Amino acid sequence: MSERSSSGRPVWPLALAHGLNDGYGAFLAALLPLLIGRFGMSLAAAGFLSSFRSAVASFGQLPLGAAVDRVGARWLLVLGPALTCTAMSLLGILPSYGATAAALVAAGIGTAAFHPAGASLVSGAAGRRGIAMALFSAGGTLGASLGPLLVAGVAGGLGLPLTPLLLLPAWAVVLLVARTAPRSPPPEGRERARLHRHPNARQVLRLWSIGVLREFVSMSYATFLAVLWTRRGAPLAVASLALTVYSLSGVVGDLLGGRLSDRFGRKRVILGSVAGALPLFYLFLLTQGWLSFLFLALAGATLIASIPVSVVFGQELVPEQRGLVSGVLMGLAWGIGSLLLGLVGYLGDRLGLEVALGILTALLVPAALLAAGLKEPSPARVGD
Repeated sequence: MSERSSSGRPVWPLALAHGLNDGYGAFLAALLPLLIGRFGMSLAAAGFLSSFRSAVASFGQLPLGAAVDRVGARWLLVLGPALTCTAMSLLGILPSYGATAAALVAAGIGTAAFHPAGASLVSGAAGRRGIAMALFSAGGTLGASLGPLLVAGVAGGLGLPLTPLLLLPAWAVVLLVARTAPRSPPPEGRERARLHRHPNARQVLRLWSIGVLREFVSMSYATFLAVLWTRRGAPLAVASLALTVYSLSGVVGDLLGGRLSDRFGRKRVILGSVAGALPLFYLFLLTQGWLSFLFLALAGATLIASIPVSVVFGQELVPEQRGLVSGVLMGLAWGIGSLLLGLVGYLGDRLGLEVALGILTALLVPAALLAAGLKEPSPARVGD
């Protein structure tokens, strides 16, 4: 990875840290069946465990993103994955439900600290911010895809109590990141206007609204994809493959979207992403077999392409508050989107899952209308 960050250092340490943080953060899904058996949990109690980490990881990005702008990003960049990986590696030996919940809250804090810090450091790759942010985003997407396989291999092959062995590779990578990650510039002394009073606040609000709609649609498919395929009569192995295809297609989307946005502009890529994904999702719902897999991969890559581009766009609109803007466009958008997932299940119970997903996919129409009203920042603002 030859792209470079604001300090002239390569982006690969940031992408590596992102993959580590999100990969270890994804351990819970693979360990949940074992934890249910160990603690005798109900499905509701198991669901709350996931909610603890997700809520803290999402909404915690706002205050921690503001902290990045005030005290610098580098220490949070290292502390975040260290906390996430330590907490998640210990899940196999924790003695109670309460201890497990506390560890997941700690992991959520680590994730909330890492994302705005990492995105803030990536943002300064002059002239190539889109592909730099795309590499950073792709690292996280790839890590989240592979993390469950890693912990399942350890817990399934060696036993649940041996998950702490995963601390060794995690801390080795954390130390590598600490040595190689770019240093954050000192916090600027100039007074910052509150974000809602910023001249570009309405543009940031548009980006956030697009993000909420996009994340709601994307997470709805990711959450219910396996259920949809099994209800179509596919075996569980095929349903799991569909999840992998959808997840890994996001890596392609990250890289493609970032590269195209550097060449053609942020607005065009965001608009093309949300508008182009709409027919592809419907084609996925209307087809069967391998053709359906193809449309699923294309839809996932197309929709995810706008995520890193949106973050770069927001940072270019408000360059003096990159950490806070990153927290708003990533954490707050993801958090609000995840809170709406219960609606998908409700509609699925009433109307059928394919109909429910078809209705929710239509939310990409207002997302595209919002994207059409975006305005590129002036070159002077981009260069700040």
